[in-house]
Amino acid sequence: MSNVVYYQSRGGNTKKVAEAIAKALEVEAKPITEPMVEEADILFLGSAVYAAQLDNETKSFIDSLAGKKIGKVVLFGTSAGGRKPFGMMRKRLEKLGFTVDEKELFIPGAWFVMNKGRPNEKDLADAEEFAKQFKA
Repeated sequence: MSNVVYYQSRGGNTKKVAEAIAKALEVEAKPITEPMVEEADILFLGSAVYAAQLDNETKSFIDSLAGKKIGKVVLFGTSAGGRKPFGMMRKRLEKLGFTVDEKELFIPGAWFVMNKGRPNEKDLADAEEFAKQFKA
């Protein structure tokens, strides 16, 4: 089973979670600024919310997946404000015909004084455990 991990991160929170997921899967976490060229049984896709919106780079990355061979997509993300990116990513991916797994990983991210110190070591350990359930 081939797994790939792609993420979008401005402040580094989602990158930390992506790296924890990738570690558990024994793959490399890649930023969405790198085009996805490989096929995958599972694409782990992470992003965050900025000003209550999905980042434009994430939108462009998702749109670039059209026609790619991906078994399913598993969403993960960080945010100081909640799970909003999941719905936006899920809708965009499903519109392109991709299957999005029901399981998602949300970890609060630090932003100024909100969620200070997150993601923490426990969050990253939880991310690794989350990923392991998808490992063959």
